[in-house]
Amino acid sequence: MKYIVHKLFSIVFLWLLALPAAFAQQKQEAVYLTLKNVNIVDVEKGKLDTGMTILIKNDRITAIFPAKKNKTRGKVIDLQHRFIIPGLVDSHVHLSSIGGSSIERSYQYLDYLLRHGITAIRDPAANGVILQKVQQDVNLGIKPGPAIYYAAFMAGDWYYNRDMNIRKEPYHPWEQCLKPGVNLDSAMKVAKNFGATGVKLYHSFDAAFLKEIVSAAKRNHLLVWGHAMMYPARPLEVVKAGVEVISHASMLSALINDPKMNYRKVPQAYKDSVGASIDVRELAEEMKKRNVILDATLSVLEVKEQWIFEIVKKLHRLGVKISAGTDKITVLSNPYPHLLDELNYFVNDCGFSPADALAAATIIAAETIGQEQNIGSIKVGKKADFVVIKDNPLNDINRLKDQYMVIKHGKVVE
Repeated sequence: MKYIVHKLFSIVFLWLLALPAAFAQQKQEAVYLTLKNVNIVDVEKGKLDTGMTILIKNDRITAIFPAKKNKTRGKVIDLQHRFIIPGLVDSHVHLSSIGGSSIERSYQYLDYLLRHGITAIRDPAANGVILQKVQQDVNLGIKPGPAIYYAAFMAGDWYYNRDMNIRKEPYHPWEQCLKPGVNLDSAMKVAKNFGATGVKLYHSFDAAFLKEIVSAAKRNHLLVWGHAMMYPARPLEVVKAGVEVISHASMLSALINDPKMNYRKVPQAYKDSVGASIDVRELAEEMKKRNVILDATLSVLEVKEQWIFEIVKKLHRLGVKISAGTDKITVLSNPYPHLLDELNYFVNDCGFSPADALAAATIIAAETIGQEQNIGSIKVGKKADFVVIKDNPLNDINRLKDQYMVIKHGKVVE
C-alpha cells in the first residue's frame, strides 16, 4: 500500500513539475501576424478608418491602432493602404442536395468560396452526413473552406406524403417529418446531437403548430430558420411564431390573397403592378420588434421581377435587417461567386448603399448564424477573417471583385 501511495505521489509530483514547461510550450506556439498601413471598412457605421494596423494573435484580433505608432509583432504584411473588410458570409448556400451528391464537389465549392473571400456560410438544407464530414475537415484544416453552419431540414407530413403515405424510407437527423403528436424535444435533440446550428422549417406547418416547433427548437438552443411562407402559415404568422431568419422575398406575395402571383404564365407586368401595391408596414414592424432577418435570395430569381425588388426596398427603408444569401448552386467556372450578384441587386435595384450591401454580407449575415460576436466586423476580440481589396468598396460594391488577399482565422489563404 505504501508503495502505491509513493508511486502515485511521484506521478503527481512529476506532472506538477511538467506543468510550467507545458504552459511555456503553449505560449511559444502563439503565432502573431501584423497587417499595417491598411484602411479598415467599418461595416456597422459605413465609414473608413484609414492608415491603421491590425495585430493578430493566432486566429483573433488583439489590437487595432494607427499605423504611425509603428508597433509590430510576428510576421508583418504591409498592405500599402489597401482596403480591408470582414470576411464575407453567404447566408444561404447548398453544398449538396438533401439526398446527397459527390462530397468531392462540396470540397471544390468550399475551396472556390474561400478563395473569393467568403469565410463563413449558412447551409439551411443539405445531406447531413456530407455537411458533418466537410465541416469537420474544414475545422481541422484538412480541407480549405469557409466555416460551415448547417441546419436540420424539417417539414410537415403533407410535404412528404401528400396525405398518401408516399414516404417509405426512414427519416434522418438532418431531415425530419414533424406532425402533431411527434415528440418535438426529442426531434430537436437528435438534430442538435448531429451538429446542427439551427433548424430549417420548410413547409406544411400551420400557425399553431409552428409556434410549438419554434418553442421546442429554442428550448434546445437551436437557431430557427424558415421559409417566409410555410403553407399554410403566412409571413406574418411565421414572424409572430418566432422564426429568426425568414428566406425568400418572393414568398412575401403571400401577404395578399392573389394566387396569380404564383403562376408562371401570368404576365410579368401584372405581377409587378399587383406586387408594387403590397403593404409591408405591419410585417416590417413585427420583424423589427422581434429582430427577424430577411434572407432575400434575389440572385436565385429566374427573371428580374421588379415587384420583389420593390418589396425588399420598402423593408430596407423601414429598417428591417436583410442578409445576403444566394440559394444557388456554386458554378466553379464563374469568375466571381453568386454573392456578388446578390449585392449588386441590393445596390442597383433595392436602394441599398454599398455600405448597406456590405453589412448584409458581413455583420447581418453573421447574425443569421448566431456568430455576430465572433465574425462580421473588424474589432478586437473577433476572429481574424478578412478580405483585402485594392480599392474602396464603399464607393462601388463591384470593387469586391478586385481582391488582393483573403485571410481566414489569422492565416493568409494561398
